[in-house]
Amino acid sequence: MNFADAAEQVLRENGGPLSVADITQRALQQGLINPRSNDPVTYVRAAIRKDNRRREGGNQPARFRLTAPGVYGLS
Repeated sequence: MNFADAAEQVLRENGGPLSVADITQRALQQGLINPRSNDPVTYVRAAIRKDNRRREGGNQPARFRLTAPGVYGLS
């Protein structure tokens, strides 16, 4: 599972916005992601932003919305 899909799953299960650090921690605990870095939070944050840019560039609605600095929910 890629990082953006994992973030979506974590947010759906939570039912509301979470910080990127919390999204990452829960994804790791559930075995949804297997990062090859010492800083997986950076990769999850980048994956969320990249997914939104890709979708918006393709005239699709963004999957994630920024609700506060460093906090994302589902659109």
